[in-house]
Amino acid sequence: MQLSDDRTQATLAINKTLTAPELENLIRELATLRSQMTPEATPAPKDEKGAGVPVMTQDNPALAIKYPLEDAYVTVYLRSLGLGWTAWRLHPDTQRALAEFFTSRLPKSAPAKNKPIPFR
Repeated sequence: MQLSDDRTQATLAINKTLTAPELENLIRELATLRSQMTPEATPAPKDEKGAGVPVMTQDNPALAIKYPLEDAYVTVYLRSLGLGWTAWRLHPDTQRALAEFFTSRLPKSAPAKNKPIPFR
């Protein structure tokens, strides 16, 4: 893989059979390459009017959370069937905003599930 000097194009040479782990590694490498390219990824997913870009959707992804006491950031890991595990380091302001959002969305009569989120 090679990125052009102006970072607008990438050259790839793939002509082999890949196992699932090899394909996951390639996807990670492609995502890293894409993160270095311009223009940046579109800032918004596709909305109900069709504006934005299409996204992969998956219901109830596996989730793990890492929250070291010495760090204010929390890392949230989400497992996608197509992309594998992705990690998101959340600033305390983002954590607070998500907590407020999810708390406001909980139905008053929703039964609590006894399945805990796995923590790392």
